[in-house]
Amino acid sequence: MQRMSRPALKKIGIRVVQIGLPIIVSGFFLYYAVHNWNDLAAHPFQWNPWLLVLSLPGFIVQEITFGLIWRAILARLGASLGLRTTLRIYLASEFVRYIPGNVWHVLTRILWVSKYGVSRTTAFASMTIELITKLSAGVLVFALSLLFWHDIGAVGSFLHSWFIILFGIAIILALAIGLHPRVLNGLLNLALRILKRQPVSLTVRYRDILLVTLLWSGSWLIAGGAFYLMVLALWPATPIVALPICVGIYAIAWDIGFVSFITPSGLGFREGAIALLLALALPVLPASLGAIIALLSRFVSTLAEVLCVSVAYLSGGRQMREVQAQAEQSTLVAMAEGGVVSD
Repeated sequence: MQRMSRPALKKIGIRVVQIGLPIIVSGFFLYYAVHNWNDLAAHPFQWNPWLLVLSLPGFIVQEITFGLIWRAILARLGASLGLRTTLRIYLASEFVRYIPGNVWHVLTRILWVSKYGVSRTTAFASMTIELITKLSAGVLVFALSLLFWHDIGAVGSFLHSWFIILFGIAIILALAIGLHPRVLNGLLNLALRILKRQPVSLTVRYRDILLVTLLWSGSWLIAGGAFYLMVLALWPATPIVALPICVGIYAIAWDIGFVSFITPSGLGFREGAIALLLALALPVLPASLGAIIALLSRFVSTLAEVLCVSVAYLSGGRQMREVQAQAEQSTLVAMAEGGVVSD
């Protein structure tokens, strides 16, 4: 029998982890919730299905803001796309994230906008800025939410409120420095050198980066508000002061899920972060209910994503499939040349 090569074994191992780990984590959440069901049942509460339904439009609006913010980034890089075209390209290209591989949605979007006169370098730069500012906005929103933790959070019971405030201010200052174009270019090119990729130059002003980060923060406020409605639907006793806390938790949990890189869309990691942070920030909330909320938030946000992506895919599916085929061919060439995109 012919032995498998190391790359093939490595690829199989990655697939096993990507598929097996989410199943294990999801199973753990379900087991934890069922095992502690008696404790959950001991807490009298009435869930509100209408608030749960009302949370869905919030996640849908957030999906739409993704495309709008990307359009704003392109505009600041000197590229102009129509509103409908931008949303169709952004949302429809997200469809291929469900295909094995972590680069298809990137290459599909880059090649698709090139058909509208946007250079691949500009498209790649726009996606780089998009990712960095989106992650930074999540951290920023979470840092601001820490100001409310001392009111009801378990952390505030053993940490002085001034320490939490100083910690949040330190995070904000670090972000303000790290997002400066000179610092950002240096850190980005250092990471690209480690990955053996070609360096890039982000020709964008500092105020534009800050503006885009604020736009992402607004997007997280929308999604966080929808997440709060979800918590309120299952636990009506949730105080109003928990609103900014829920916004911060959802934003930083998305960041944690994204940077995990192991599972698709951070499946398992995002839910674990939500459950843990809810337990710390809202100690009055039953722990088993926190696990259920974490899983439910994944389901509702994924449903919103699928709805938006499906509409965009149906409106431009044929063109997207052509671009995807071109992306697959370009990937083979890029891998041979040691790069991802070129003009």
